[in-house]
Amino acid sequence: MTDDRSLILELEERYAAATNASDIDEFDDLFAEDAMLMMPERPTVEGREAIVAHKREFFKSIKASIKSVVAELEIIESIVYVRGAFNYAMAPKLGGEAVTMRGKYINLYKRDEMKQWRIWRSINNIDHPYDD
Repeated sequence: MTDDRSLILELEERYAAATNASDIDEFDDLFAEDAMLMMPERPTVEGREAIVAHKREFFKSIKASIKSVVAELEIIESIVYVRGAFNYAMAPKLGGEAVTMRGKYINLYKRDEMKQWRIWRSINNIDHPYDD
């Protein structure tokens, strides 16, 4: 039987893979019904349906690529706290220059009614753009 820590790390990998593949169905499976997606200088996106719609619109015009690293993972009863860092590239599908960003994130997971871990809060801080 897989432990919760391994399951959460797998979900973090699935999130990156879904971004890299523009896989809307995977986002629908990853987020809790009452999830929130928070990005700097943008309105909070509330609810799984709204997050999926947001991602669908985003992927219509942008090809994204993300690499992330989990720095900390803590399980506190029914909530999991994950802190990490990412490098994110966005390229317009209709041409134009790609933009590269880096930042830090916090994902909070909770169990849904089926006892599956889902992203409940996704909080992102972006240093944009950056030079290596």
